[in-house]
Order: sequence, then C-alpha cells, then structure tokens
Amino acid sequence: MQQLLQLLVNGVALGSVYALAALGFVIVYSATGVVNFAAGQFVMLGTFFGVAAIVQAHFPIALGYLAAVIGMALFGVLFFLGVHLPLRKRPVVSVIIGTVAIGIVMQNAALLIWGPWPARLPSPFGDTAISIAGAAISMHALATIVITALLIAALYALLYRTGIGRSMRAIAQDSEAARLIGLPVTLTLIVTWVLAAACSAFAGLLVGPMWFADVNMGEPVALKAFAATVIGGFGSVQGAILGGLFVGLVEILGASYLTSTYKDLLAFGVMIAFLLVRPQGIFGERIGDRG
Repeated sequence: MQQLLQLLVNGVALGSVYALAALGFVIVYSATGVVNFAAGQFVMLGTFFGVAAIVQAHFPIALGYLAAVIGMALFGVLFFLGVHLPLRKRPVVSVIIGTVAIGIVMQNAALLIWGPWPARLPSPFGDTAISIAGAAISMHALATIVITALLIAALYALLYRTGIGRSMRAIAQDSEAARLIGLPVTLTLIVTWVLAAACSAFAGLLVGPMWFADVNMGEPVALKAFAATVIGGFGSVQGAILGGLFVGLVEILGASYLTSTYKDLLAFGVMIAFLLVRPQGIFGERIGDRG
C-alpha cells in the first residue's frame, strides 16, 4: 500500500508536468489553429533558464525561478514577433513547419550555449521527503501537484472570468470578426504566446529537479504532452489536464507493475486507441464538415 501511494503521487506529479506542457499546446492551438511543434524546446529552454539563473548566475532559488519564468514570457513575445506574426497569413502548414524549424534552432542554440553535459536544477523544496501513511513522499512531488493546481485555477480564471480571456476565445472562433468589432487581436495573440511560454517554463522548472536538464529533454515531454492532448481532446483545457494526469499515471504505474522497457508504448498505445475509437478525445466535440 505504501508503494502504491508513493507511485500515485509520483505519477500525478509527472502528469502535472505533462498537463502544463499540454496546456501550452492547447492555448496556442485554440487561439491560432496551429500546433506548436517547438513546445518541447520551450520546456527545455525554461529548464535551462533556471539552470542559468540558479546554477550559473547563483541567484537565490526563488528569484532564479521567477527570472526563468519572466525570461520565457519575453521569449514568447519574441517567438510571436519573429515566427508566428510573419507567417500568420500563410497556410497553416507553413506556420507548423516554422515551429518545427525554430524548435531545431532552439535545441542547437541551447547545445552551443550550455553544452552537451546534463545539469541538475535544484528544487526550492530540497530533497526532503515526508511520511504519509508509511510512504515516503517527495516534497518536490507534492509541491509540483499543488503549484500545478494553483496555475490551472489561475489560468481558468483568466480564460473564463476576464476580458482578455473572452477576447482570446472570440479570436479563436473568428479572428477577422473579432478585429471588426474592435478587439485587440495582435495584443491578444501576444498574450496567448506569453501564456504558452509561461506554462512551458513552469513545466520545465518543475521537471528539472526530477530529471537532469539536457538539451534533448524537451522531446519526450512534448510527445507525452501531445499524447495527453489527443486523449483529452484538442482545444480542451480540461482535456489537457486530465490527459496529462492520465499519461503520467500510466507511465509510472506501467513502469512499476508491468515493465519499464515499454512504458512509453503504454501511453502511446492508449493515444492510438483513442484515435481509432474516439478521435476527438474525452472532452473534444465531434465536428462534421459541411457539404
């Protein structure tokens, strides 16, 4: 029982990271109709911003985390201005290719700046563990769950209780109509990319102490986040959260009780099953094409 409780907490903590990365997918897709295939590199860059601030610049941990989030928010603005804005009038496939290309550039730039050797990002909560029902639970894992819950609540309030959230949802429905009624489309899209970058920053900063920071670390996170988005339903905030938690639990429990060799196969096998049986995901809506 103690082992199961520990695995469940670790699975939810890892799933929280996947959920944050999946929210980055969903926020951009909902507002622009584009899948950001550089999302994994966003997570990687957020981790290395933390490494640069805390390990290399010797900032206090709390200040270093804050600096990393602010740095990623600014990077989101630069990404919008340098990648999305010049391509937004082009076909969607051009924007997608642009995100793939800039993701490769980001990964190679990180390799040049930080080198190929992994780094360890310290946790603000240290390496301590607490005992719950006889199980040793990592403080960082518990904090990851709590922080993710708070971020999700804040994001939900922003999207559904504020004017900027209503603007984002209106622009997602029809950007030209939104522009005609006077909504600040460009500013709202900037906010969209800033939110996506911030979610990726938190995902990278929370997963950094769990894994070693490595220039290739974003790829597995992005793939699991993509699987979570497909399972939960593309464009659904609730789906991204539930899908991320589900993938995290499947990965941890499958590795522990079945085999660690095929833990990735379990998550992607579920994704493929959803694509075959319910392609719109758990919370997605079936949309029919008009004849």
